Amino acid sequence: MGNYLGHAPDIAIHPALVDKTLVPKQPLVTRQEFDAIRSYYLEQSALQYQLPPPPPSYPVSPVFEPVPFPLPASEISMVAIDSTNQTLLIGTSRMPGLLVLQRGVTTPIAVPSEPVTFERLDDTVRVALIGHLSHDARQGQIVDFGLRDGTRRVIVDAHPRIAAHRTADVDGDGHDDLLVVGFGDYPTGRVGIWWGGAESMKEQVLSIEAGAVWGDVADLDGDGDRDIVLAIANARPRLLAFVNEGKRRFVSRTVVDRPVGWGYNRCLLVDWDGDGKVDLVETTGNNLELRGRPIKAHHGVRVLRNQGGWKFVEVLFERLDGAIDVVAGDLDQNGRMDLAAVAFYPDWRPAFPTTLLLLMQQSDGTVQRTGLDDQYWNRWMRIAAGDADGDGDLDLLLGAAEVPLAIPPGHEARYQQLVQKHASAVLLRNRTMP
Repeated sequence: MGNYLGHAPDIAIHPALVDKTLVPKQPLVTRQEFDAIRSYYLEQSALQYQLPPPPPSYPVSPVFEPVPFPLPASEISMVAIDSTNQTLLIGTSRMPGLLVLQRGVTTPIAVPSEPVTFERLDDTVRVALIGHLSHDARQGQIVDFGLRDGTRRVIVDAHPRIAAHRTADVDGDGHDDLLVVGFGDYPTGRVGIWWGGAESMKEQVLSIEAGAVWGDVADLDGDGDRDIVLAIANARPRLLAFVNEGKRRFVSRTVVDRPVGWGYNRCLLVDWDGDGKVDLVETTGNNLELRGRPIKAHHGVRVLRNQGGWKFVEVLFERLDGAIDVVAGDLDQNGRMDLAAVAFYPDWRPAFPTTLLLLMQQSDGTVQRTGLDDQYWNRWMRIAAGDADGDGDLDLLLGAAEVPLAIPPGHEARYQQLVQKHASAVLLRNRTMP
């Protein structure tokens, strides 16, 4: 606030977070007036904030058998399970790399930056490389790895920091198109569709707003064509749709508006209730905005049911402090969709902070909440679902980021003790199928 009123900040602020074009050359208020304004907001917000109770301890899930992997990676930026050939893929930072684990053999592949998303397309593995994990270096890439010939082809290059991508035939012409979601950095990012069908793909930019943390493609309004939906985390948090009007024309539409500091991370498109409509799953848990890292009771996992006509109603909220990633699938083979979410900014009051939560939907629509045995605990940042052993059910793969980022004061030593005893990657093998 002080920057935009013409007063120098009294705490360290990343310069990229301040739009210099909005900073006045002369103070708009006196220092005394500014101090009064700041005191007013601090006092009022302190009166309104109430620390939520510690989260409950969840019973250990009987569905999964944990299998830890002693990987040297301290920061895992991506995990994926390729169900077609039972391969595990793990993206790492420090140094950036892609680890391919298949039949007991680990093959490292050097890449210029951290892998963040994965797709299997016939004989091709398509991976998004973020460019730089902590700032926008305009070095994001989409890379195709040929499985048969071992080739590597850069499809998109020099892109603002990439958060997500999705391959789909968006315009219905029979050719694959590519949605690339560039989070970028304040004040600009880039989200666009790279149209297929020609000798080289051509981009149609949909948005240059910074802060898109997720995006996907689906028919959200039931009119037979594919729409695009994004989660915007910066400035004005919201779920934003680009409604497909045909002939590569799109109309932007806000699906859900959220308050500043909502904390969007990855989301999902999934039919939660089996009615044939695409529902939305939110994860909110980014907790880097304020000093002291206050626990926010609105952080967690939400299911927004699609009622048609672009009306979405919240039918499930489960608090999960610092939720960062989520996957969906019928994990227990009962015909109902389940969710598995991980948290990177948890409540540190429990002896083992809750960093994994399984929401198992029962036959009557209620949800059973389970977790993981403490001996397999870590500060999970990524989760993936897929058939890792070829037995027909869905397994889960967890990846941790063992970094001291945003550990609350007083918990640093305990955190270091916890991570020293636990694997940075764990496969949760599904025991549902015999």
